[in-house]
Amino acid sequence: MRSNRTGRTLPPKSRTDALRHIRLRVLLAVTGLALATCVTPSATPNAASETNGAALFPDPVVAKGKGFEIRRSELDESVGSLRATLAAQNQGFSDHERETVAARLLDRMVINRILQLRATDEDRAKAREMAEKFVADTKAKALSEESYRRQLRATGITPELFAKRALEQAVVENVIGRELKSTITVPDEHVRDFYERGIDSQAREVQAVVDKLAKTGPDTVFYTDGKAKFEEITRTNLARLERPEQVRANIIVLYTVDRVTQANLTEADCQAKRELADRLLTRLKAGEDIGSLAREYSDDQQGRLNGGQYTILRDTQALPELADLKLKLFELPINQIAGPFTNKLGLYLVRVLERTPAGKSSYDKAAEEIRNLLIDQQLQKLLPDYTAKLKEEYGVEISFGP
Repeated sequence: MRSNRTGRTLPPKSRTDALRHIRLRVLLAVTGLALATCVTPSATPNAASETNGAALFPDPVVAKGKGFEIRRSELDESVGSLRATLAAQNQGFSDHERETVAARLLDRMVINRILQLRATDEDRAKAREMAEKFVADTKAKALSEESYRRQLRATGITPELFAKRALEQAVVENVIGRELKSTITVPDEHVRDFYERGIDSQAREVQAVVDKLAKTGPDTVFYTDGKAKFEEITRTNLARLERPEQVRANIIVLYTVDRVTQANLTEADCQAKRELADRLLTRLKAGEDIGSLAREYSDDQQGRLNGGQYTILRDTQALPELADLKLKLFELPINQIAGPFTNKLGLYLVRVLERTPAGKSSYDKAAEEIRNLLIDQQLQKLLPDYTAKLKEEYGVEISFGP
């Protein structure tokens, strides 16, 4: 069962949503845009103070192009934000590396600005929907509104800035999707090759080199290394298609602990939870929909959004408090209402929807995921030329360097 360290059961997203967010992160990472958003400096109160401020604290333009310019203060703000984000992940860069990092980040900011300018009204409308869902999903995973804000503060950003960045990144995905990704097609035989032999575009390139070396130098170390690389790539790709045993279930969660402090609720509050669980069980056995009741009563915020649907993997380690519940989910009859089960965290009403044995995903279920992966591989190859053309088209000038 997937859970965080506080013991709250975490429902995964649907595969489609998960893939969309994964592709967004991969896309932005490849183009270098994930951290390219920045805060525009506030306007100065009057012309005199602006003149004096400029004299004391010069803020030169470090990059510009048709329709935009980026000042040093914006770049410094983005570098600082990046450093705070990395620090929250126990990563970072030294002061000696700062200017190099800033130069790379500036290039990403430039592309981000250009893509924002190229966005159509339709791009922005789609981006708003994507960003609002992304923020809502992220917030739902937190234990509370305060917990959500606290997690953001740890990375040095406010909820408002987080929402702004999510919107900008969604705009980026939509523009690149419309202008570049939509031009990419993957033949069905390539999807089948991946499913049956683990061959993707990288493996295909390595195979071409190996085939050439087989004719000219099969006894060389390059040929041996090439074969080993090909086998490694295909083996890794095939492993991606293996799925552990899993169960999908509706769960209504009623916590008997405070979701922020994890302290036990008062006995009166616990008794109220037990009585609510009994009433809900009666309603469920009378035929009411568990998904609807989860949206109304579950204490898990994500469960309220998705009707209490959770997917639990057999080989994923659960917290001790959740181990017994996880075991029951792999044993209960399908579609039977069960519970309330109790542990130190709360009470759980359950209906198991389906169990999937471990093994390779069927081709029908895996094909879309494979096709999207192969499209993203092709996208990565096209992006450097695409961004270079954008910079030329917008007459980009950079006046900053490490």
